[in-house]
Amino acid sequence: MSSVFNPIEYKINTRTNWNMIAPQYHNDWAESHVGPFKSTKELVKAAEIKPDDLVLDLACGTGVVSKEISHILGSSGKLVGIDISSTALNIAKKSIQFRNIDFIEMDAENLGLHANFDKMVCQYGLMFFPDTSKVLESIIGIMKKDGKIAIAVHGTQTGVPYFSCIMDSILHYIPNIRIQGTPTVHRFGNPEDLQNEINTAGFSDIKIKKFTFIYHTGNFEEYWTDYMNSTANSIWPKIKDKGIKIENKIKNDAEKNTTPFIKNEKIEFPWDVLIATAYK
Repeated sequence: MSSVFNPIEYKINTRTNWNMIAPQYHNDWAESHVGPFKSTKELVKAAEIKPDDLVLDLACGTGVVSKEISHILGSSGKLVGIDISSTALNIAKKSIQFRNIDFIEMDAENLGLHANFDKMVCQYGLMFFPDTSKVLESIIGIMKKDGKIAIAVHGTQTGVPYFSCIMDSILHYIPNIRIQGTPTVHRFGNPEDLQNEINTAGFSDIKIKKFTFIYHTGNFEEYWTDYMNSTANSIWPKIKDKGIKIENKIKNDAEKNTTPFIKNEKIEFPWDVLIATAYK
């Protein structure tokens, strides 16, 4: 891999990784509405979907947001979901019965859509687009006048210790594991950063609300296994390459980091989520 961030290489790796972990992600997280995925209902509520709306689900993943929206739309409503992962889209297609829906494998930075959407929703996708400005500017170009968007992102490192307890330890021992410029999960965790990005794209009347959900991971071994099989799946080979001593140091420090969140010998993480709404 190049030592300079390459957005095309990044997206290829992202597609490969998501195609691999999509089933586990869907079954263990999204479809179960655990932890941060309690935001699904809040996101759809914030979007104020109407039965006859034309809705775009950007980076729709395995379709949990689309499924929630499909219960609201009527016979004249329509939903389009796009994602970079064919595996995730196949799961979405099988899990939703609504007829007026199309799932399309598409790069959010190169939208091939010609429509006038009433609403756009995006759950946990915005922070991972290399060129977020390009995505949002493209979205505003295919929205109706007064069209509404609703976007959910993860909070800061402090607000989402599920990520930081292990990742802080990884970065301590392998500081160059992530190429500088690579999008991170906390990229828009500060409300000001999220607001500025949406405002710069041309949207107005921006409102941001913070939710704090609780995620129960079980004991540390369960947390470590879950994290390495999902969140850190793409960098796990690099950790293994450093040898068992470094791996154990990372694991031991990560376990110490979870101490403040242990209740009755189980880990209970708070999880901050920001939901932003805005209009064209």
